[in-house]
Amino acid sequence: MKFGREYVATLQQEQYPQHWVQSSISYRQLKKCIRKIQSELSQLGLDASAIETLLRSTDTAETKALPPAGTAAYKITDLKPKLVFLVRVDDGDLVDATLSPKTKENLQKLVDTHSVRGGTDHEQLNLQPADEGQGLDHSTSLQASPCSDNDRDDPNLVRVEVPLRNNEEFFQILQHGLSGLSALHSEEKTALGREIGSLGEMVSRVAKPAHGVQRTDLYAWRAIFSLYLESNVFFSTNENESFSRTPAEVQRRLQLFSNRLDSLQENNKFRRKDSSVALQRFLLVNANLLRNLKFQQLNIRAAGKILKSK
Repeated sequence: MKFGREYVATLQQEQYPQHWVQSSISYRQLKKCIRKIQSELSQLGLDASAIETLLRSTDTAETKALPPAGTAAYKITDLKPKLVFLVRVDDGDLVDATLSPKTKENLQKLVDTHSVRGGTDHEQLNLQPADEGQGLDHSTSLQASPCSDNDRDDPNLVRVEVPLRNNEEFFQILQHGLSGLSALHSEEKTALGREIGSLGEMVSRVAKPAHGVQRTDLYAWRAIFSLYLESNVFFSTNENESFSRTPAEVQRRLQLFSNRLDSLQENNKFRRKDSSVALQRFLLVNANLLRNLKFQQLNIRAAGKILKSK
């Protein structure tokens, strides 16, 4: 089964609350967006190797406003990806870039579909659609600005930016999903914190040392917590194991703890009715923690697969 189907099926099978599902990563939408990105980049002659070259050139000059001499660059500013390259205003030629001939040919075609105009002071620069016979997306809006790099003393050199619309849409969808997950995490953390605090007060009351004729479940709860700590449900204290556990391992250990708890209670019956209620709340808190962990790991896996997509 493809992960997209598995992802949707898991969200349904686990019966997560509707607001959880609405906050999950939009996996299918992002996959569709990736296909549109591939089409958009292919029009510019940018395959995977060309993009890798651009990213390397961007890394070597990430503190500069312009791409390094003789290259184009792929930049992300405020989650608005764009392709940046240099053009001469006088003849409209693309400055030689360290890319494949096919990529440079397509970038030159994109420039050729626009007329580059600018004053002698280069304060007013714009790119306007020209001939539509190049077979490219003529809805692409190019932006030009003066080249202000001191290393290039060329008054005819301008920087051209090509907004990558589908790239921008991808990051917007991803950012929205991650922001939703972050907000949900904060809400659930607060809710679980309140429930654990309330449960702690309840256990303190039923496990309060006996006074006079008052009954206590101090020893019963001491045995329960001792068993729980030994079970290492969510975390391992063994230096040879990973500290945090996978959802599958947590579920296995939680079930093991529950089975051992049944045997323990046969010899340590509660004396107070409230203790049974408190125990059910304790088990429910653990079940909710497990459900949160499963949901978190599912979305981490989805985001990881999206970011590794090619």
